[in-house]
Amino acid sequence: MRYQSVPFNLAVMDGGSTDNFQEVVEPYSDIVTFLRSAPDAGQAAAIKEGKDLISGDIVAWLNADDYYFPGALDKVAACFDRHPDVDVVYGDAVHVTEEGFFLSYFPAIQEFNAEDLTRSCFICQPACFVRRSAYQKAGGVDPALHYTMDWDLWCRLSQSGAKFHYLRDVLAAVRYYPGTKTLSGDRNRYLEIWRIERKYGQRLFPLSWLRFYLFDLNFKEKKKIPEKIVISIWKPLRRIKKRMGRLRDLKNGLGRIKYGFHPWESVVMGKGTIHLPWYDKRPWNRIRFQVAPDDQSYRITINDADPDILFAKEGLFYVNIPPLDKPCLEISIECLAQRHWTLLDFSCDMSAPYRDDSPSNGRQT
Repeated sequence: MRYQSVPFNLAVMDGGSTDNFQEVVEPYSDIVTFLRSAPDAGQAAAIKEGKDLISGDIVAWLNADDYYFPGALDKVAACFDRHPDVDVVYGDAVHVTEEGFFLSYFPAIQEFNAEDLTRSCFICQPACFVRRSAYQKAGGVDPALHYTMDWDLWCRLSQSGAKFHYLRDVLAAVRYYPGTKTLSGDRNRYLEIWRIERKYGQRLFPLSWLRFYLFDLNFKEKKKIPEKIVISIWKPLRRIKKRMGRLRDLKNGLGRIKYGFHPWESVVMGKGTIHLPWYDKRPWNRIRFQVAPDDQSYRITINDADPDILFAKEGLFYVNIPPLDKPCLEISIECLAQRHWTLLDFSCDMSAPYRDDSPSNGRQT
């Protein structure tokens, strides 16, 4: 099935993988403009080459682990049409597990600020689209970089005078788990981050790399003793910073709260809305999630409809998924008794539907 109506050219660049690449790409051969599967000079070099091989007024790239929301390209094209003076359109993104289950929203996203961009990569790469004219003026992707080619490009676009526009809509999903390149912990990644802030921010002692390193440690499965010590010191400081940030959000309205979720944590203010695309052929049967406090009533809707709640006890919910007419779920959860609550766990089950004779004590209609 095809979910975008805007015309596009697609270059598929594979670094000579030995898995089932050809089998995966075959169903999409009718929309692939250029296909290559062979050893290359690295990810950034392949991205740059792919962009040079195809035409199109708007350019973007998508890594193998990531994907667009249904209708994302149409929304982006319409945004460029409405704003002919805009060179870069970027939007929201969700982090998902290796299996595709919701983790969080990309937390760093914000309205464009050139100075902030030199400290933080607040633009999520799969959810960013650039006019080719601005891309070429900025010099394109730097093939010498291995980890930060996207952030480096945003900084050069900014310095070349490109106009950025934040589209407040969810455009892409990014898989986030320890096996990804982003969370590899490679010291060369932190060197690239250090160089970006030094080069574009003109700071003598760049500190952005440290924030990235501490965040990455949270996802590292096997931590060494020094890393465990660093985490034990950092976590209390992080909690204080989060608390201060939450107070700032309350003072300034909602701050960077996205769809009800506080950035960098699973605390929800009011109604939390989870946007989740699903292109897998395997059907979802139910959703499992756990909340706190566990002694309150919650209101749950899926695609604006009240679902069948199979089990609700001590903050644990099993909810049947209604038949879907599109490959996307919009799940809203709201605690009816208090403003702030926590989403402790969220997953989707593709096994047989859950059955339990216990009464649902958490449903509120």
